[in-house]
Amino acid sequence: MTPAGRPAKGRRSLLRGSSLVDPHARLLARTRRRLAAVVLLLVGALVVAMGTATALTAIRVLDSEVDRALRASSDVAAGRFDAEVPAPSAGTDTGDEGTGRPPAESDTFHLYLKPDGALAANPGQVPLTGLPDAAAVTAAHATGSDLRTVRAGDADVRLLTVSILHDGAVSGFVQSGFVLTLHDRQLATIILTIIVVGLLGLLGAAVVTLVVVDRALVPIRAAFETERRFIADASHEIRTPAAIIRASAEVLEREDLVTEVGRPLVADVVAEADRLGRLVDDLLALDASDRGSLSLDRRPVELGELVAETTARVGPFAAERGVIVTAPHAGPAIWVDADEDRVVQALIVLLDNATRHTPAGGDVLVSVVRSGGHAEVRVDDSGPGVPEGDRERIFEPFARLPGPAGGHGSGSGLGLAIARRIADLHGGSLTVGDAPSGGARFVLSLPAPRG
Repeated sequence: MTPAGRPAKGRRSLLRGSSLVDPHARLLARTRRRLAAVVLLLVGALVVAMGTATALTAIRVLDSEVDRALRASSDVAAGRFDAEVPAPSAGTDTGDEGTGRPPAESDTFHLYLKPDGALAANPGQVPLTGLPDAAAVTAAHATGSDLRTVRAGDADVRLLTVSILHDGAVSGFVQSGFVLTLHDRQLATIILTIIVVGLLGLLGAAVVTLVVVDRALVPIRAAFETERRFIADASHEIRTPAAIIRASAEVLEREDLVTEVGRPLVADVVAEADRLGRLVDDLLALDASDRGSLSLDRRPVELGELVAETTARVGPFAAERGVIVTAPHAGPAIWVDADEDRVVQALIVLLDNATRHTPAGGDVLVSVVRSGGHAEVRVDDSGPGVPEGDRERIFEPFARLPGPAGGHGSGSGLGLAIARRIADLHGGSLTVGDAPSGGARFVLSLPAPRG
């Protein structure tokens, strides 16, 4: 049956190139990213710390050299104070026109000030925008000297103000300045160099880290591949003996070669052989999905009808456990483009899981709804539910939920992992949450183009 106006066609599509990713590869990629991030974070912190220390050291050295040179020059200028400052009786002006050449990028200049801080002499004819600095004079008057950085015109100036004492009284001040333009440019160059070298170092560290991490993961990749080959080879080796055991037990029962007392034992042998066969099939399906060779035979499928048929098949087994499974579906048909056998396989996993974790007397409700561009099969049970911290772990191979009476269920722990791979392969998803009435809700979501 196909939706109107939509031709039925089956097409074989392999897992290669699909959105499904080998979980081992996903784990290795996640580990690789985390290791690389941790190493780069540590290296980055080390580079930042070393760069900061280098920059602070360079700034401290340059500043101390400027201050040392400025103090030496100021001492010389202070020794010439009496010769440089005009005597009050000379009738000369202070010479503070400041019409000379502006100081160069690293020039040192001196200003001679009167006791009240007014300019007494400007030997270098330095332009006086912002100078003399009254705050520096006030501080030097109180402490004898003052060192600070001030803004004078368009340049920063390191300014040293020293008081001149005669007979214990302040007779004037020498205000010596060092233009910091070249100093600041040198600092900017040093800091830029440190940043560039740091970034190049981080880039080199990133390349080295990726290479080292890749080499460190080689044994893990080899271990995963060895595990995969072992599972595949062991599964193939087990399949034949399991089939022989089952066939032999059936022959014994069919040919009436066992007594009535032994018939239950033969039935147990058959049941366990079937269980072993299902386990082998699950292992092979898991291995095929990991290798990217699990195939799909897509064709239009009416999901509501498929769910109803699958639920009817599972019903008798659920009844043996004292669980009622219902799947009311009276809504419009919902078509999906899917592999019917694989979807049935996933549904049986979900229904078996729900009935195993629902206590006797409970029920399982299966519903099919359309949600946006997807069709959702919701399986609600009345069991204990799934703790939030385990809702991703249960989809890992060999992980099992606790049973309703404690302990673990009787499953192999492969069913949910395979069901999720099937959902991923179809471009859908399989998730678990809380059912509205308590218990767990598993949601199998498949793309459902509107027909």
